Amino acid sequence: MTAELTPEVVHQSLTSLIVRLPLASGESIVHKAPLGPNTMERLRHESRMLARLAGVAGVPQLVAVAHPPDVIAMQDCGGPTLAQAIHAEPTALPLLLQLALQLAQVIAAMHERGVLHRDINPNHILLCGPQQRPVLIDFELATTVADGQPGFIHHREIPGTLAYLAPEQTGRTGRNVDQRSDLYALGATLYEAACGRPPFEASDPLQLIHDHLAKLPTPPAELEPRVPRALSDIILRLLEKEPDHRYQSAEGLAHDLTLAMQAHA
Repeated sequence: MTAELTPEVVHQSLTSLIVRLPLASGESIVHKAPLGPNTMERLRHESRMLARLAGVAGVPQLVAVAHPPDVIAMQDCGGPTLAQAIHAEPTALPLLLQLALQLAQVIAAMHERGVLHRDINPNHILLCGPQQRPVLIDFELATTVADGQPGFIHHREIPGTLAYLAPEQTGRTGRNVDQRSDLYALGATLYEAACGRPPFEASDPLQLIHDHLAKLPTPPAELEPRVPRALSDIILRLLEKEPDHRYQSAEGLAHDLTLAMQAHA
C-alpha cells in the first residue's frame, strides 16, 4: 500500500504534529512527528511503548508500512477527542457508563502489559467508529515502571496535564507514582465527561496543585442530578487524595462499573 499525496493535518501543538494519510485501499493511517527538543529520543520511546502494547484493544496500533524515520506510523480510527465531544454536548448516561467501563478495560489491559500512561485526559482519548469506542493515545510520557517518589518539581516543569494529575505526580506528597495515578487521572476525566468540567478549574497552576492536594471535589451527582449516585461515588473514589484509598486496580474499577451498568440497564 502506498499513501496518496493528500495528507491532512489532524492536530498540531508545540510538541507534536499528527497527519492523516489516505491510502490507495481507501483506508488511512496517521503519522505522528514529535516537535521540539529530543525528537528522536521521544519518538523511539513512544514507539517502544506502543510496541509493548501491540494487540491491546483501545490503544493505537503501529502499522508496518514504509514511512519517514522521524514519524510514528499508526492505524487511524478517525474519531474526535473526548474533549471535543464533551464540549459539543453533554454525555448521555448510557454512553457515560459504557465509556467509563471501556476505558477501565483499556487501562486494565495496558497495566497488565506493565505500562503506565501518566497523562490520561479527555484530549488523549479518541472516540472511534459508530459505537464511539475509546482509544487512549499519546504515550510520550508513558513508562514501564513505577516512578518511585518524585522530588519537588517547579510547577512549570511537572510532566503531564495538570488539571488531571494525581497528587503524587506533583512531587509534593512523597508518595509513589504507580498505576493508581492513572486511575486518578481517569477519575478526573470521567468527572469532566459527567459534569462538563474537570474537578478543579483554577487558572493559577499553584492553586490547581493545592486543590489536587487538599480540596474535595463536589460530588458529580450534586452538579448533575442525571448522574447516578453509584457512578458519582465511583468517580469520587478514583479521586481520593491517598492512593491507598482509591481503586487499587482497573480490574476492580471495571467490576464496580459493570454492576452500575446492570443497575441502570
